[in-house]
Amino acid sequence: MAVHFIKKTKTLYMMKTIIILLFAILTFCSSCKKIGLCKDKDLTLNKVEFTGNQLRTDGFYYEKTIESEYSSLFILYNNGIVMEPGSTKENDLEKYISDVSKSTLPFRTKYNWGLFNIDNNTIKIEHWLPAQCGYPAVLRTGEILNDTTFILTKLERRDSQGTTQKDITQTFSFRKFSIKPDSTNNFIN
Repeated sequence: MAVHFIKKTKTLYMMKTIIILLFAILTFCSSCKKIGLCKDKDLTLNKVEFTGNQLRTDGFYYEKTIESEYSSLFILYNNGIVMEPGSTKENDLEKYISDVSKSTLPFRTKYNWGLFNIDNNTIKIEHWLPAQCGYPAVLRTGEILNDTTFILTKLERRDSQGTTQKDITQTFSFRKFSIKPDSTNNFIN
């Protein structure tokens, strides 16, 4: 009986130790940003007013792929800001944009925001990505085909591990839509 009691006591001690360690790890990870260990990457693009006619800004751009039933979205604003509100099914695009416009969450979430620059027929879009320890920045570069279509062909990701680059092929098409979320946010002035 004493052996059984000792085994049970050791097991309880081990479980308490594991729980304390897990709690300590979770606390450290959630506070690493507060103590300066995790830093968001800065965007490298400058905020530039878009006054050109290379792309339309009276709606949104979506990526249709055959690999997924979901479409990624970009909303370009004349003040040079871009919103990347996520992705949704193609037949729900307008409803999704309307819901985003009514919600306060995107305006409190840094990784929904970024900047874009256009030079002749070249487009650059840079925004933050969600992450546990500091938001990485991703810069995509591509070509404008016409005022309703662009193709992103290069991706550069900067995070705490360094910089990685890769070739991509993402085609975005325009859809006119009168409802558009406000570009005012707490992250880009």
